[in-house]
Amino acid sequence: MNLLQRAGWSGRHGGKEGKRCHTFRHGFPYSPTALAFDPVQRILAVGDKFGSMRLLGKFGVDAHVKHEGESACAVNLIEFLVNEGCLVTATADDTLHLWNFHTKIPKVVQSLKFQRERISRLHLPIGTKWLYIGTEKGNTHIVHVDSFTLSGYVINWNKAIDPIRKTHPGAVVHLSDNPLDANKLLIGFESGQLVLWDMRGKCAEFRWLSQEPLSSCSWHHEGKHFITSHTDGSLSKTNKEGKTESCNSIQKVEVKTNRIGDQFTIFSGGLPTEKCSPKSHCITVMVQGKSTTVLEMEHSVVDFVTMCESPWGSDLQEPYAVAVLLQNDLVLIDLLTPGYPTFESPYSMDLHESQITCCTYLADCPSDLVPAFYSVGRSAATNRRSGYSEREWPINGGEWQPTSCSYSEIILTGHQDGSIKFWDSSAGTLQVLYKLKTSKIFEKPRVRSMDSGEEDPLAISMMSLCAESR
Repeated sequence: MNLLQRAGWSGRHGGKEGKRCHTFRHGFPYSPTALAFDPVQRILAVGDKFGSMRLLGKFGVDAHVKHEGESACAVNLIEFLVNEGCLVTATADDTLHLWNFHTKIPKVVQSLKFQRERISRLHLPIGTKWLYIGTEKGNTHIVHVDSFTLSGYVINWNKAIDPIRKTHPGAVVHLSDNPLDANKLLIGFESGQLVLWDMRGKCAEFRWLSQEPLSSCSWHHEGKHFITSHTDGSLSKTNKEGKTESCNSIQKVEVKTNRIGDQFTIFSGGLPTEKCSPKSHCITVMVQGKSTTVLEMEHSVVDFVTMCESPWGSDLQEPYAVAVLLQNDLVLIDLLTPGYPTFESPYSMDLHESQITCCTYLADCPSDLVPAFYSVGRSAATNRRSGYSEREWPINGGEWQPTSCSYSEIILTGHQDGSIKFWDSSAGTLQVLYKLKTSKIFEKPRVRSMDSGEEDPLAISMMSLCAESR
């Protein structure tokens, strides 16, 4: 987490220094916990352990919000109301929050606290107003999103599972409706019990029981079958000798199909335990009958979401990218380019990408200066480095607009590698506008001496910018 703070004065007469306050926040969320994506508006949401949430869209669209009061705790789950400019969060104090981000600063418009049950899963079918809530007690409740009140309909765990079975099935870890029949709700329990519940008939239509604990499920778009992932590493893998290999836990699996009939099975984890260290982290992309590609990640995978052209589960979804939330990074994988390269991010996740060596603050800048920096920064972002995808950054929702503040503020940070970053700090957030690399001007071949005291010859030590003449 990177915070810049501005010290304020409580009173000019007394000359006493007032409380230091947080003016804006920038950087990758510390201890990220949750991820969600609106496939129509193309907005990505990331929640963290301390109740903060970051909304990302096209270059320049980057908003930070925070849960307040008792809900200033971990954001466990996020669910978009697709194409409505709203989302629902579930925080660790078992409270649901309805956020509206139509306004420039997103805000909570409704909250609902669960008193006796802990929330473990959310599911909001696209085009409906009924939000399904699974709990650790194994029950499923339903909330009407408009009124944000509980309905009287409850699917109790002892009604859902086989009446012969008396043991508790564990927490609800999965909820989804059949792509072709919204009346049929698939409920997955931690123990491996699966139930297809008939909402109108108020009864279980089918039941399945896995021998291994369940981590996730994903429907095929035709609604005739689904795939499950388990903590023992199955989706089962077989080695050359025909023996089943022991694999690390598969945390999540998703199945998507494109227009030419390719079925993508994408999952996190699942590497054979004998061939990888406990610190190995990966995303696997399997294209049925064609290829299996294992993509190693630098940090542990918190969650991922497959980004598709169609938001409807019954459609051929046409997957084009995978957004992977890592413990210390956000990675986007290009599914349309051979080899599955990653996209180069247009917004800086790390304030200290290179260590900051000096800083300059400019206030009352000309009104056209920030848009000018934004324009040249956007042009520079199109010059991609080698090894990255050639396609455009796919999270491109929202609209960037210059601040409505009565004056413009710009912060310049000089870095150890000789780069200078220009940041807009006018609107309560820190938005990178442009990066200038001075190393291109000053760097020259030199013989490195053992006794040389000049370790960082390109580090910026002082900066001055005339905002009027640029």
